[in-house]
Amino acid sequence: MRTQSIERINVNFPSPVLEDLRRLVPAKRRSEVIARATARELRRLKLAAQFEQAARRAIWSAEKYPALAGPEEIDLALAALRVNAAPTGMRAETFTPRKRGRRE
Repeated sequence: MRTQSIERINVNFPSPVLEDLRRLVPAKRRSEVIARATARELRRLKLAAQFEQAARRAIWSAEKYPALAGPEEIDLALAALRVNAAPTGMRAETFTPRKRGRRE
């Protein structure tokens, strides 16, 4: 097992958060709890950054793929894929595009 190096830092917490930490977490476990919570939040931030980057750099465009230009076209393409992937004996009528609800 690989051991991780540990460094000591000073951080500032809002009083209510620090009070809860002191009340709920034993003194010898506070560093562990803070490190795990920080790691979890960093993973969330990294994932959000990846989604933002992916949104800015689309891997396909409607011009290149006109069959996927809008929601109805995407539904039809998915229905066709499902029909082609259906086990033998299933009828194509089973796979119809879903109806889009109104968004408000």
